[in-house]
Parts: sequence; structure tokens; C-alpha cells
Amino acid sequence: IMGVDSSSLLDQQVASSVTNLLTRSAMYQILSACFLYPEEKTLSILKGPDFQEHVKDVMLCYEDIEDGAELKKCLEEVHSLFAATAIETLQRDYRSIVGHTMSKECPLYETQFGAAQVFQQVHELGDIQGFYKAFGVDTSDVERERCDHVSVELEFMHFLLYKQAYALENHGDEKTQICVDAQKKFLKEHLGKWAPLFAVLFGRKAGEGFYVALSALTKEFLRLEMKLMDIKTEIYKESDLNQEAVAGASDECLSCASSEDFNEE
Repeated sequence: IMGVDSSSLLDQQVASSVTNLLTRSAMYQILSACFLYPEEKTLSILKGPDFQEHVKDVMLCYEDIEDGAELKKCLEEVHSLFAATAIETLQRDYRSIVGHTMSKECPLYETQFGAAQVFQQVHELGDIQGFYKAFGVDTSDVERERCDHVSVELEFMHFLLYKQAYALENHGDEKTQICVDAQKKFLKEHLGKWAPLFAVLFGRKAGEGFYVALSALTKEFLRLEMKLMDIKTEIYKESDLNQEAVAGASDECLSCASSEDFNEE
């Protein structure tokens, strides 16, 4: 084509890849916010024209593998139910799903799935901490959540994709690949193994409304992410939900890896 050199085409490709990475990163951030206790300011991302724009962008991320119709439907449902529900109602619903103690029906923590003994749970927590430390994500005394909380793990994926986008624009292939490898490994060994089952259980406990839609969105989004990155992993089944661990392991004995704060410097 007249007047278009290969370097500007390459620039366009990079720009398009960066946009997709930032869109997927934002999707993890949205889900992370939604699984915390609902507050107006953390959920403001679900309001307004930005969200509609986000729906359009996110569809493009998966166009090579699927049409994304189911994802679009899930996103629109979350959006409309959020708009139609008072924050006080969401807070009440969230409390009834999560409960005051660790929920046995749908625990928010990875190590309540599949790990039979406390020492196994501690080992898993150490492994998750290792991922965070490798990327300079610091443990914080301020945050109250353990490192294996669903929101913290989703936030870490947001961070890795954001870092990948930055690396692609500024550092080139090697640093970009480090981020890709970490995403694949973290999904394969952690988030992708337990979060699909967690989403089913969370939706079932919710029964109806916003949190059912959120659960469907989480499951569909993670399915597409794992397909996009070609990740095969053994996803937990309900029989892997470890009631003894839920009932037996106190939070204190697991607080060696208690909580995370993301410093995206």
C-alpha cells in the first residue's frame, strides 16, 4: 500500500495488542472488585458509558477463538442488575452469601479447595506468595484479605496483564514473555483450577440477582481466558471442596501468608 511502511503496520499491531491486554486486565480488575464487600466507589466501574465501551473492547479480545456472544450476554446482565439494585441490597446479599465466618458452601479462599491438611494449605499459600513476590507485589498489614482470596488472585492477574502491556510497549519480547508465562502458570496451578467451581457455588448460594450474574460472568470469562492461552488444567469438582479444612483450619494458623496489597509501581 502506498505510503504505509512495515514499521507503522507493526506499530498498529502493537497498539492493538496493548489495547487487548489492557481490556483483559480491566476485566480481571472488575471481577476482583465485585467479589469484595460491595461499596459504591469500588463498583463505580460498572456504571456509565465506560462500561459499554469496555463490553465492545472485550469482545474483540476473543474474536479469533469465539464470537463472544455468551460473554457479552453475561456482561450486560451484570450491568443491568447492578443498575437496578441498591447498594444496601447488594451488601445484604453479599453478607448472606459469604456469612460472618468462613463459608462452607462457597469459601472465598483457594486453599479451602482440594487441600486436605493444614500443612498442605500452608504450602499452597507459600506457592501463591512466591508468585506475588517474584513480581514485587508486597505483603501488606493494611489489607485484611489472605493471599488466596479470590479477589486478590484476580487482582494479581490484572496486574500481570497490565505489566505485560507495559512491557510490550517499552521493553520488547523477553520481559513480555515473562508476564505471559506467569499468567499461564498462575491460571494452570491456581486461579483456573478452583475459581470456576467457586463461581458455580457462589452463584448457587446467591440464588438470584446480581451475584448469580457475576458468577456466570466469572465462569465464562475464565473459560475464554484459558482457551485463549491454551491452558489445560484439572478444574476442581464439588467433591474436592474440603469441608474439614474449611471447618478445621483457623484463619490464624494460615496467617503466615495473610494478605496482599498491590503496588503497581
